[in-house]
Amino acid sequence: MAAYDYSAYDHSGKKVSGVITADSERHARRLLKEKSLLPSAVKEVNTQSKAVSSGGREARVNNFDLSLLLQQQAILIQSGLPLEDALRMTIEQAETEKQRRMLQSWRSEIVEGRSFSEALRRSPYKIPESIIAGISVGEESGHLHEVLMRLAEDIETSAENRKTISRAMIYPATLISTSIIVVAIMMVWVVPKITAIFASSNRELPLVTRIVINVSEFTQSYGLFVLIAAFGLFALFVQAMKDPERKERWHAFMLSMPGIGRWIRMANIADWSRSLGVLLNNGVPALAALKISSSVVSNLHLRRKMEGVTEAMRQGSSMQKALQDSSVGSGFLVHMVGSGEASSELDKMLLRVSEYYSLRLSNAVEVFLKLMNPILIIFMGMIILSVVAAVMLPIMDMNNMI
Repeated sequence: MAAYDYSAYDHSGKKVSGVITADSERHARRLLKEKSLLPSAVKEVNTQSKAVSSGGREARVNNFDLSLLLQQQAILIQSGLPLEDALRMTIEQAETEKQRRMLQSWRSEIVEGRSFSEALRRSPYKIPESIIAGISVGEESGHLHEVLMRLAEDIETSAENRKTISRAMIYPATLISTSIIVVAIMMVWVVPKITAIFASSNRELPLVTRIVINVSEFTQSYGLFVLIAAFGLFALFVQAMKDPERKERWHAFMLSMPGIGRWIRMANIADWSRSLGVLLNNGVPALAALKISSSVVSNLHLRRKMEGVTEAMRQGSSMQKALQDSSVGSGFLVHMVGSGEASSELDKMLLRVSEYYSLRLSNAVEVFLKLMNPILIIFMGMIILSVVAAVMLPIMDMNNMI
């Protein structure tokens, strides 16, 4: 089903607007008339950001927006408001247009008599299945506000793990990119003008000067072609990653890389452990929780192994043995899961595992950034010093001759 923005008039002549899900525009107009609304405009929600593979559903919502909205619903429901009134109040206070439309799509389903979990599943905004499953159990148990707050915290923590790795990559990449741009500008425009005065000299130039001049000439002659080739390779890489098998092989290669491979493994295990722990704590059956938790693992190679763990448990194996056989994580994960199974506190043990790996990841990235900062600064300084030396050494040599 698609989502449609509508504006209509109620029985009192007041103009109202919102979002409704329907099979077509004609179906949307009929649904509005059944609600005693006279539609004046019905338009399908913008599909530019929709994922092709999601069957008309929009791409996954922003983690911050989803966490914020779930927290707001939890607080309002805990204060005694019915879900529909809580959604209506949140719509009136929505900070962005996307938040408003997402809430309206949920409320339109609630008004039609569906549960909150079903409203999220039918929404044109793609909500993670782990969130929907947790909310479904919360509705059945009568502790929806507690489940919503716990899920919101889970979303924030998972997003923080991804941001931790992003920070580790963005800073060095930004610094290196800036250095390349500055050096390219110097090689194309600055160095040729300065070294032109040495062209008429018959004296042998210092080695560093000859190297800089050669690099400058290469950059002027082939720099554009190198840039085009780099963009071409990037486009080919993006195209290749659309194939699931190639993408899984690339993810397996990333896991084998020193440093970043360990970070990716820790982040994914932390997300998997937290999701599984939260779902089990909310009362979701173990096999269903395992299947849902496997989908939150972003690395396809690890996801395949987690799916193998789920299949092994379906065949009667314990989670400890399944994790040990699949070689997914470290001995710490296997030991904690074994302790959780033995003590019937698997959900608590998994949440502790998640906290442990999140802390390790944060500390590892912090140490990396502290080491990289002076190394990159020294590297940039050496490049600039080489260019300055290449220019100044011949000038000083000419002054000595004079």
